[in-house]
Amino acid sequence: MYSLRMESCLLLGAALLAGCSDRNTPTAPPPRPLAATTAVDRPYAWSLECSGDWPGSSYANWSWTDASGASIGTASSSGCLPGQTLSGSGVRPAAATGFSACVNWDNCPHTWSFDPAGPFKAQLKGTSPKTWECYPSFGSRKGHCGWVTETATLNVDS
Repeated sequence: MYSLRMESCLLLGAALLAGCSDRNTPTAPPPRPLAATTAVDRPYAWSLECSGDWPGSSYANWSWTDASGASIGTASSSGCLPGQTLSGSGVRPAAATGFSACVNWDNCPHTWSFDPAGPFKAQLKGTSPKTWECYPSFGSRKGHCGWVTETATLNVDS
């Protein structure tokens, strides 16, 4: 009887060992694929709203940057006169992880970081220091001269 019990235990042990070593039999449901989170080129819209004293003008430039802070894609710029609002659009490169902008050379550059797979919005306002300007220019004695200050606000939405 002792030998029968021993054979039964050995047979059961061998069956369990064979069942555990079979790697093709799934023991859990297969994992679900993760949602794609890769970044793609995205469109963006921009606007530049200018105010200040006539005949002054405002200027803005901006670019998308990579993780090292280097500019990628096409840098953009725009200028306008007081009372004007200009707008346009472009493409934010898929590899962009940052944004750099300057408005009226006011403490420039300003930088932002963001997740390339998500949306991005930025607003930057810049005011130039007062400057002495004449209109019409070229030193005309019949022109108007005075201190002018320009302010502009750049909005970017991607």
